[in-house]
Amino acid sequence: MKSFGAVSEPLGLAYLAAALEAAGCPVEIMDAAALDLNPDDIIQRIHAGDFGLVGVTLLTPMFDAVQRLLRRIRSSKGEAKLLVGGPHASALPVRTMEEIPEIDLLCVGEGEATIVDLVHRLSAKAPLSDIPGLVWRLGHRIVRNSDRPFLKDLDALPKPARHLLPMERYQLTASRTRGSGFCPTVILARGCPFDCRYCSHPFGRTFRHHSVGRVIEELSELKKQYHVTQVNLEADTLTLDSHFVQQLCRRLIDENLNLQWTCESRVDTVDEPTLQLMKAAGCWQISYGVESGSQRLLDHICKGVTREKIIETFSATQKTGISIRGFFMLGLPHETEAETLKTIRFARQLDPLWAQFTITIPYPGTPMFDELDRIGMIRHYHWADYNTWGGWADRRLPYVPSGRSEADIKAMQKRAMRMFYLRPKIFLRFIRSISSPSDFAKYFRGFWVLFKTGVRNSVGKPPTPI
Repeated sequence: MKSFGAVSEPLGLAYLAAALEAAGCPVEIMDAAALDLNPDDIIQRIHAGDFGLVGVTLLTPMFDAVQRLLRRIRSSKGEAKLLVGGPHASALPVRTMEEIPEIDLLCVGEGEATIVDLVHRLSAKAPLSDIPGLVWRLGHRIVRNSDRPFLKDLDALPKPARHLLPMERYQLTASRTRGSGFCPTVILARGCPFDCRYCSHPFGRTFRHHSVGRVIEELSELKKQYHVTQVNLEADTLTLDSHFVQQLCRRLIDENLNLQWTCESRVDTVDEPTLQLMKAAGCWQISYGVESGSQRLLDHICKGVTREKIIETFSATQKTGISIRGFFMLGLPHETEAETLKTIRFARQLDPLWAQFTITIPYPGTPMFDELDRIGMIRHYHWADYNTWGGWADRRLPYVPSGRSEADIKAMQKRAMRMFYLRPKIFLRFIRSISSPSDFAKYFRGFWVLFKTGVRNSVGKPPTPI
């Protein structure tokens, strides 16, 4: 599925690098995934650079790979300090350092100010005890300093250091691009105030956004330096602040940047006038998190929306001419088989251009994980198996709802994909939307993935009605 998936810029690292450069610290970024580097390549580059501090991002499914890499770095370059950050590290900082003893330092939360303070202290051989947001080792003890407050003014951050990234290597998923997959991301905001139980709020619960002028400046630079025609405007809920998004859209129109863009939002934060303005400003797609077709489950995960509101917003968005990607979760806590099927039926009813069906994973740092862990429903802590596409992997799911089986949940993920995409109307819709050879190639790859991963077993057999 790699050719159909994404290779995204590690903008978190690019922000950290930019902060270090602004503070006069030499820094490099090694994006091993984009450069297709194996562990031997990584070790060789680290030795060639003679780095005193090596930082690694840790996402939960990457745990095993990061652990192996850090062991190799430690054994081959023992004098380098090893720093880890990212969502998993922030969610379980002390536990992570216990599980990976090679880690010297760990950053919790936003890291731009923390890493600059850290580098200066290490250079001066000064104490680390008063650096907010840092977890570190003092002999055999693990010390967690006070938390660092979230940055209030995002414009105070330098723009991400994209010049340190292999920009030509990046592409978004086929479902988020038009034509060429080259579609850089610009982070507009951090933080989300909503209460969804599956979210860890890594950037806090206060919505903070860049100024419109700063966003326009970054978009203009991307267009000039990389000749971009499309971008992904990243924020957990772009339309939360209606005044901000309306100002941004008007500036995009006035500046005549001629960029197409995609974003993510919630169904209860948009209205028809805003959608029409977004469309006029170049928005061609919005991704909405629907999660479930069961109102009981929507209430249980504290989504804060109704089925009726979801239907209303999908209809208004489609009427405006903006394409939709819908996100749906299978195997939510307390979900019955009937409710799984209800979610699949709801997806078909809503009829987004693209539907993504993921298996519910209770990630560390989320209220869902804490609740399930407290009542003994987490089946294991093998973090590398915490993968939302478990239906396509021979790995043990960390959670299965009571009364359901792992095989059933995995099969439902494949079934959902088949039942949504393998319909004549969907096939014809994609055929009509082809406007370039790259469109044809990505749609062909997508349907071929479906076929190779189990669809061929159902060809010629009428699917069970849902």
